Amino acid sequence: MKTQPVIAVLFPGDMGTQIAKALIDHNFKVITASEGRSAKTLENIQKSGITDTHYLQDTIEQADVVLSLTSPEGSFKMAERIISCLKATSNRPLYVDLNSNTPALASSIEDLFSAVDVPFVNGAVMGASKDIPDHAVLVVSGIYRHLFINLFAPVFKIKDAGEKTEAASAYKLLFSMVNKGMNALFFETMTAAAHFGILDELNESLQEFLPGTYQDLIKTTPTYPQHIVRRIDEMKGLAEMLESENLPNIIASGTAQTFERVLDSGIFENENPAGVVETLQNFKKLSNKK
Repeated sequence: MKTQPVIAVLFPGDMGTQIAKALIDHNFKVITASEGRSAKTLENIQKSGITDTHYLQDTIEQADVVLSLTSPEGSFKMAERIISCLKATSNRPLYVDLNSNTPALASSIEDLFSAVDVPFVNGAVMGASKDIPDHAVLVVSGIYRHLFINLFAPVFKIKDAGEKTEAASAYKLLFSMVNKGMNALFFETMTAAAHFGILDELNESLQEFLPGTYQDLIKTTPTYPQHIVRRIDEMKGLAEMLESENLPNIIASGTAQTFERVLDSGIFENENPAGVVETLQNFKKLSNKK
């Protein structure tokens, strides 16, 4: 690699933009391809100091490292697009997928890049975009992870999940089961509390006797009205991973089912709660549906 490697960020949404800014602050050149991207992404490119190559092919030909930041649903298709670009160039950048994929999906993407002699690192971001770079943690795994760690340790907080490619995916999913399982527990509790007409009373008691738990829920619970579909997909992916390894998966499966019931109830529709209490107040709507 060159002394100052060129980093491609695909693509600068909220998370990608914050990662790009942190890299630029450490004197990395960051590039991306604007072709076909949304107006919001174009605005992010212009305001963050990212160099726009306009076309994906040009981006891949210039990059020393490619950071994929799309979504778990779009990560395989993104990898296929990159493979098509690589067939038209001799450049072989390090490819880092930070999309929090399932272990099976991460392995499938690795197979694509191994076939064209491109080093692959599997990864996930622990934390929100606003927490980059000081508080969020980038978890990485695979035999080439040290290329990523050595290059970016001065910029980000990084967790080395080991040599097994799927490890970063498992790490993210298992960690997320703790806070998502906690939210599912509270959602199921409040469903029953609303049924019996004691939601406010029970909520007050939970705050009084479990203040630490309530504090833990502050960051996560209010995000569910906007992101519950993604949470369902994550927990289903976790359940599938555990089942495939013949491991217990009752809580993961139940968490996904609880979130699905809440989604289907419609109580979070068009809601943007400011905190935990406000989020849980939505469960009162269930008692009105009897």
